[in-house]
Amino acid sequence: MRWLLLTFSLLAVPALAQTPPPSAGQTATQDALKLGVQLYALGRYEAALEAFERAAKEKPQDPDVLYWLARAQLKVGLLNPALENAKGLVAKNPRYIGGYMVLAEAYIALYRASEDREKGKAYLDQALSVLRDAERINPRYAPLFAQRGLVYALLGQVDKAEEAFKKALSLQDTPEVRLAMAELYLAAGRLDEALEQYARALQLAPKDADLRVRYASALLLKGRAEEAARVLEEGHKLKPLDAEGWYTLGQAYVALGWMREAGVALENAIALAPLRFPAAYYYLGLVYLALGDAQKAKSRLTVAVRLEPKRPEYRYQLCLANEKLGDKEGARYQCQEALKLKPGYKEAEEVLRRL
Repeated sequence: MRWLLLTFSLLAVPALAQTPPPSAGQTATQDALKLGVQLYALGRYEAALEAFERAAKEKPQDPDVLYWLARAQLKVGLLNPALENAKGLVAKNPRYIGGYMVLAEAYIALYRASEDREKGKAYLDQALSVLRDAERINPRYAPLFAQRGLVYALLGQVDKAEEAFKKALSLQDTPEVRLAMAELYLAAGRLDEALEQYARALQLAPKDADLRVRYASALLLKGRAEEAARVLEEGHKLKPLDAEGWYTLGQAYVALGWMREAGVALENAIALAPLRFPAAYYYLGLVYLALGDAQKAKSRLTVAVRLEPKRPEYRYQLCLANEKLGDKEGARYQCQEALKLKPGYKEAEEVLRRL
């Protein structure tokens, strides 16, 4: 399970699988390529792909164009065309490091798309082979080792992933690689080491609100809720409409017992993303029960149960809300359902005995 979480976490660190864009001087005279790079940076990948396709017609031999074309194809899910373009780029330009990087990225994308992950690991082996070739071209290229660390992480080889990330950091210290190291340690159960890497990443990128959410989540695992809250409160000045930030801040406030503040944060989270965080409704139920508002608690817990009906703790709390409202039949039903999901649920049994 930890490695499943690591896979999802590391996939959210895209800079590891990317080569820095060509310098402004390289693209200044290439209008279509320059436009495509700008669109890509804005996350407008389909529009960027159109620009790169236009640039490829104008300059079919330009390795920068082919590199960005393959990258954009990967972003829009055109995996096989991206793979073929990347292979062609390496074949025609064997000294161009970007070709190896995007080819390795294509193999990783094919692994992610594999229904059979065991068979799909062959793609990761191919990615490692490509990166070995790249190392012969430039043995001091930091993104190469960061990419290798990602591949080893996906293979579940913690020691090799750690070694590769450390090599990348020795060549170029970046918040992206620090974050990847933190996620690696977190998945391996090395929480203190993960927190150290998160903190160092944040020193390098203090305005990265998403990094703050990840760091705060790890702080909550360590029981450092007040510190997590401070990290997130600063983050909201940078990204005030971040639903995940509000949700995580709400959890921190609940852990601190600051229920009114938790209610505000969690309500903001569901206002911004009504279906993204079912647990936000559950926490709001706890908040409103603690504040003595059973009706609001029932409202929020009903949504939590509707979104995740197989969570016994959700049903138990809804049982309590119903009991406080005098709805004995509703309370009895929810506690009975909680017991079906979790036989021997003592708290639910106690409620049923007194109803």
